Amino acid sequence: MTHRVLVAGAPRSGTTWVAETLATAADTAFVHEPDNHRLWPIAALAKEGIGTHPALTLDDDLPVYDALWENAYAGGDNQARPGWFARKAAIKGVPKSVTEALVRGQYSSATTAAKQLFRAAPKAPPRPNAGHVVVKSVHSAFALERNAQGADVVVVVRRDHRNAVASWLDLGWLVPRYEKEPNLAERVLAPADLEPPARGSATVENAWAYALLHHGFTSAAAKHPEWIVVEHEDLCDDVVGNFGTLFEQAGLPWSDATTNKLVEGDKAGDGYKTNRVAADQRDRWRKRLDERQVAEVASVLARFGQS
Repeated sequence: MTHRVLVAGAPRSGTTWVAETLATAADTAFVHEPDNHRLWPIAALAKEGIGTHPALTLDDDLPVYDALWENAYAGGDNQARPGWFARKAAIKGVPKSVTEALVRGQYSSATTAAKQLFRAAPKAPPRPNAGHVVVKSVHSAFALERNAQGADVVVVVRRDHRNAVASWLDLGWLVPRYEKEPNLAERVLAPADLEPPARGSATVENAWAYALLHHGFTSAAAKHPEWIVVEHEDLCDDVVGNFGTLFEQAGLPWSDATTNKLVEGDKAGDGYKTNRVAADQRDRWRKRLDERQVAEVASVLARFGQS
């Protein structure tokens, strides 16, 4: 039986690790972030005017956006060849600021030209002979119910906020305020009675951004007990055993490639690499955040009723 699996979580939550591991199942295609407008022209076109992390309902009329997801669940991966070089050339041929403006609905002659270039890029063809399909997304926090409609199995990956924020800081990220994006204030903040913190340090800004995304994923999962929710730190405590359970829940077959990936990945790594010493991950934040930063993360989490 074919399983279409959506693996979703905030950036640096372990989503890539989980998705790539599940994709080692036999006869399984992996679709990498079809909705990432920073990577793929079709994603920029599909997200025109609706934001980098779109806040969507099931009733929004978005045929281009929905077509992107239909193709993803059919195994259409933008990383596949032919067409990969042309897609990457198109996205690199447009300044990031212009792509971001297009996605946020801030139009100019530059965004008009960008749309023409993006439309000319070849679309990733579906894989009609694919068995299982694993799709990874880190941009679905506020559209997860809609994006999950084509999936048979949904896996939501969560991570200790302190570990995630430490990772963002290590990479030099300073994430812009998501609440400024289309629909997010009225569709996400207002219903949850969330008040953004005052502008602060990079730790405060990143903690707020991560907590907001985490809230989106967690809120959607709470409505769907049939979805699978995994904690990054729990997986690290018993990698083979807990992934074995996850494979069973997802209906995917374990393979030698799965064992090899988990064993080979259990070593030191940094940056965007997914290999890490699993046993060190739960409390890794203690060596990466100072007391002030830990307190700042805690102050942001208090806004979400967490500690």
